[in-house]
Order: sequence, then C-alpha cells, then structure tokens
Amino acid sequence: MDFKVKIGFPEPMGAKCYGEYVNFAVAVGDGETCSLILYQKGTTKIVAELPFTTEMMYGNVFAMAVYGISAKKYDYNLRINNVIVTDPYARMLSGTSVWGETNDEDITSVIVDEDYDWEGDRPIGNMFEDSIIYRLHVRGFTKHTSSKVKAKGTFAGIVEKLPYLKELGVTMIELMPAYEFREVEMNTPSYVISDTKNINYWGYTTGNYFAPKASYASKGNKQGQIREFKDMVKACHRQGIEVCMEFFFPNDVNHTFMLECFRFWVREYHIDGIHCNISDSIKSLLKSDPVLGRTKLICYDWNEEENSSYIAKSVSFKNLGDCNDAYMITARKFLKSDEGQINEMAYRLRSNKNKAQKINYISNNGTFSLNDMVSYERKHNEANGENNNDGTEYNYSWNCGFEGKTRRKKVMELRRKQIKNILTFLMLSQGTPLIYAGDEFLHTTEGNNNPYCQDNEMSWLNWNLLKKNKEYFDYIKMLIQFRNEHKILHMKSEMKIMDYRSLGLPDISYHGSRAWYLDGNHLNRHFGVLYCGDYGRTDMTKNEENIFVAFNMHWEEQNFGMPAPGKDKVWKKVISTAGEVKEDTNKKAQLIKEITVAPRSVEVYVSVTGKRK
Repeated sequence: MDFKVKIGFPEPMGAKCYGEYVNFAVAVGDGETCSLILYQKGTTKIVAELPFTTEMMYGNVFAMAVYGISAKKYDYNLRINNVIVTDPYARMLSGTSVWGETNDEDITSVIVDEDYDWEGDRPIGNMFEDSIIYRLHVRGFTKHTSSKVKAKGTFAGIVEKLPYLKELGVTMIELMPAYEFREVEMNTPSYVISDTKNINYWGYTTGNYFAPKASYASKGNKQGQIREFKDMVKACHRQGIEVCMEFFFPNDVNHTFMLECFRFWVREYHIDGIHCNISDSIKSLLKSDPVLGRTKLICYDWNEEENSSYIAKSVSFKNLGDCNDAYMITARKFLKSDEGQINEMAYRLRSNKNKAQKINYISNNGTFSLNDMVSYERKHNEANGENNNDGTEYNYSWNCGFEGKTRRKKVMELRRKQIKNILTFLMLSQGTPLIYAGDEFLHTTEGNNNPYCQDNEMSWLNWNLLKKNKEYFDYIKMLIQFRNEHKILHMKSEMKIMDYRSLGLPDISYHGSRAWYLDGNHLNRHFGVLYCGDYGRTDMTKNEENIFVAFNMHWEEQNFGMPAPGKDKVWKKVISTAGEVKEDTNKKAQLIKEITVAPRSVEVYVSVTGKRK
C-alpha cells in the first residue's frame, strides 16, 4: 500500500493526528537510522515500512507527516538500527491488556485520535497541609473477591470504592505505577520460585510512561484504558479527592523526557500530584516549572536552600512534598520504647519545611504494614523465592511478645493499643499524613516486607477484614475528623516553639512529669505536647481550643504535669488509646494540674469553657 509522506513537525513527540495526516516525531541517537512500521489495527501484521530521511531531521528528531492513514485502521512501531521498539511517547499500547501475559513481540503503539468530554473538570488544588493521602496499588486495591466491586483490579474498581474513601476522610489517592510498565520480567534469577518469578507486581521498572496501563482497565470497557483513567480522575474530583501518580525512572533518564511526561499527565489526564524518584540534578528544573506550579510534586528531600525567584513567589501554594522514612523510623522506635527517642520524636511532631510539605507515614511498601509492625520482629519473605535474602533487614518493629499470629489475649490487647498509639502519632503531627492502603483494617502480608512479586491474596486487600477490624477504620476516621477540626494540627509552616503573636502561649510547647519541662533523658519514654489553638485561628472573632497530648510509651504508668488550659477553661479528655473515654457528668469540672497515663498509651485533652470546682 502506498502512503504519501512529507516532512513533519518535531513537536509534539510521538504520533499526533491532524485531520488528513498523522505526524510522527521520533528522537534518535547520533547517527542512528529509523523507520516507521505500520500494522493492521490490533495485529502484528506489517502493512508498510516508511523510512525517515535526512530531510526529515530537526537536530536529533525525525519528523514525518503520513497522509491517508487512520487511527481506526493502523497501529505502529519504530525500527531503530534494525531493532523494532514501541514509541516511548505512545499514548496507548496494544497487546498489553492481559495482566501477566505480555510478550514484547506482540506489543504495538496505538495512534490515538479521540476527544474526551471533561465536563468542566479541572485539578482541585487542595492545600497540601489540609490533605490526607491514601496510597494504593490499582490492581491489589480491589482484585480480591471480597472487594465486592464489578471491575476488580481496575481504575473503574477505584471509582466503585470512592464512597468508602470519602467516608474515611481521604483527600488524595496516590497510585503506585499505573502506566505501561512490564510486569513480566524476562531476566529473573533461576532460584526464584516458579509461580511468582516473572511478575513485577509493584511496577518499579521501565515502561511506556505516556500510556495508562491497559491491564488496569476493565475488560468490558470498549473505550479503553485512556477513557477509563480519565473517568476515574473525573469521578475522584467530583468527590473532592485528588489523584497523584507515582513514576519510576532509571537514573540516566533524560530530564527533558521526564518533564514532558509530567506535563503530559497534568494536561491530558488532569492529575493533581506526581510522586517520583528524581535526582538532585532535576529538582531545580521541576520546582521552577510554571506548568507544574500548582501540581503537588512529591520526592525524597527537597533542598530548601535552593531558592529560585519562582519558588519564592509561589509559596502561598506549597506544591512540594518531602517524602522520606525519617518520621516512620522515629515513630516506630518511640512506639516500641527504645531509649533516647524523646527529643527526636518531639521534633518529628512539629517538623514541616516552609516550602516543602513533610509527608509522614508509619508504613509503606518495602517495609512492614501497620499490622505486621506490631506482629513481627523479623522479615518472613520466603514466599519470594530468594531464601529470605531480599527486603530490608531491620524494620524497627516489635511483635509485642509473640512472633506472628496469635490468640493470646494480652498480646492481642497490647497490639491493639500500639496500633492506636502510632495512628495517633501520625494524625496529630504536622505535615501531611499518608495512609498505606489496607492499614485501616489491618491488612497483613504475613511478615513479608518486600512482596514485590506477590500478585495474589498476600498483596490483594482482603476486604473481609474491614468488618472484623472496623474498630481501626472508625478510629482513623475519628482522628482525621479531629485533625480537620483543629487547624493547629496542620499548619502550613513549621511551628516555632515561640509566642510570636503575644497570645500568652507558644504555638507549640513540650512538657513532662512537670509542666513546661521536657525531660529528654535517654531513659525517659514519656512527654506531653501543648498546641495553642489560636495560632491556627482563621476567624479572628473566635477563640480556638488548646490541645494537650500526653504520650507515654513506658511499660509503666507515668505522671504528667498539666499546663493551664487558659482563662475560664478546663481540660476535657477526648481521646485515650487505653480505653473508652467516658463523658463527665459533673456540672463543674475540676482544674486538672496532673494526670496519670496508663502504660503504652496516649491521651488527648482539649480546653473547654467550664466552671471549676
């Protein structure tokens, strides 16, 4: 078949339809040859091969306009130096719709030519400090039969669970890699067991970064993965929930390619956030990019010393997210009563960069889940087939006296309390909390801290646990509501430990067995925190509640000195991880000067107006 070709345009990269013709722009290395291979739609039957000529070059970009072809009739690939490859800028792939059965020889790039009605949708723009992030794996979130969704393991499955996420209090979902990564690993060590050896379940590998993952789209969706992903984003936005995409790039990735990828997803799919393993060399480029100026950019360790004029102007909308393990490690150490953790934990509670929002979490992939961090002291990764040699060796965990599952009442009760303790740490700390999917109903991977290849019920969320462990769902939900009601718990900038507004109290202060005295001795395991609510006041005509939190991670009960709650105020206990808080029926409240907190427990008090005894 003859096709009419002309010199094309070098931008945008990839395939772009323009009515009578399709423009193909391909970046190549110096001296490399390239040709365009056209296939019969949905097959690997080659219809034509069209070579790029030197006249079609713009620098190192080949550009060809091909007339007389239709997106409905043809797919394509590229032959570069006699090797057939998919287009790295392809917006959609064919031959990848069945999870775990992808063969590189069957994959072709798809010419996309369709409109989508966003119905006025725009990225939401929630403030970072007001956000609650829920991190999930698209397939594992609803793949289990207990999820009760129609489109299990898909973008549409997430939509079916939006009422659940809304009830919990989530404001952003973060998707682990959901672009076209290769889940089938061809080069796998021979000692890996047969039923998992070929699966890269998490997706931390290279792929086609501009294309949503076809196997994450429901089979009954004739519109394909592009439309289903957009439908998901639009549905999330209608519920006030933002969407963040995680990307994984090799260390030598071209910076321009990465920037083009991020801009594309923000423009084409209306995503609100990007989480990526980016190097220091590209951070300045990304954080000063005006197109991404209102997109949440999450990575490890933004450097605040690098201060561009653009960042200085944009600090009113903080869009940089600083994500690292420091909070998790400190919280886990303090939880299990390690020595010398008071000063470090006190710092983590208030830590929050002025221009980069701290992202705090207590569990994540690559370490124990919330349930497993109080149930296991050693990793149990035998199912991965690597002789338990994979995964991090130390998880800063404590099994509460028994390794693994148990029915021992004392162990179970201690674990119950420890789970609530660390959840309270998380939700009462500055920064943005991140919940790892399934932690709210105690999903377990049975001590496997690296289930990267476990595409089975070990990784899939078992929603039957929600009914069994609804107590923890309700507890997290309550903590999120409490956090939302008190602005002082989620300030935009780091607290100063000073009375810089002459309110009579510092914004945050620390206490111990005596009020206004923090004992940082390495043997100490308890301290109190006072948040002055008026520092978070938005309505200047209304005073806000002060909050006092007593953290006792000692195995014995401890006394706390209570600072004064304020003029005409008394302290009211509202949260206790040691047991249910009973309503005080006394008409007059007692002015509390000291409290005794049970072993390994947290208590929360708020200042309320009341007559004193």
